[in-house]
Amino acid sequence: MKFATEDDFIEVYGLFKKNRKLLPHIRMGYVAKKIEQRRCIFTDGVVIIFEIHEKSVQVGKKTKSEKSDCHLNQIVSENRDGSASRVLNQFFDFIGLLPYTSGVIHLNVKKDNDRAKKFYERNGMELIDKTNWTDGDVEVDVYQKLVKKMDIEELELNIDSD
Repeated sequence: MKFATEDDFIEVYGLFKKNRKLLPHIRMGYVAKKIEQRRCIFTDGVVIIFEIHEKSVQVGKKTKSEKSDCHLNQIVSENRDGSASRVLNQFFDFIGLLPYTSGVIHLNVKKDNDRAKKFYERNGMELIDKTNWTDGDVEVDVYQKLVKKMDIEELELNIDSD
């Protein structure tokens, strides 16, 4: 798993353009900023954009993401070959390794995006709450994953056992 670089920008943004129907709000400046901030993973045709919260943020009607929690903003994949699941699970391990994260990961997905919701559930995320966007016009489900905090030796053991 690697962070996207400026050299990857055209390819990363191109994936969002191909998925404009599901992600119409993603703009060039947003992608460029996330790449610059090292908040954009790009591996095997899979893009993950994320945030580590620096303060508490309301992510659902009853759910707050606390300081040091991770929010998975977007994931998009070029192929349907299992690479998105593989990279997402590598990302979960990565978050578990970061000393400044809590191990809690949240994401929001539109209620009618059944394909994405099944993907997140297959990868161990649980539906925990609901919310609305755009003044209540868009219904959204809130998912969460609690990743085990690991040190580097534990990760090496997990990789060796795969």
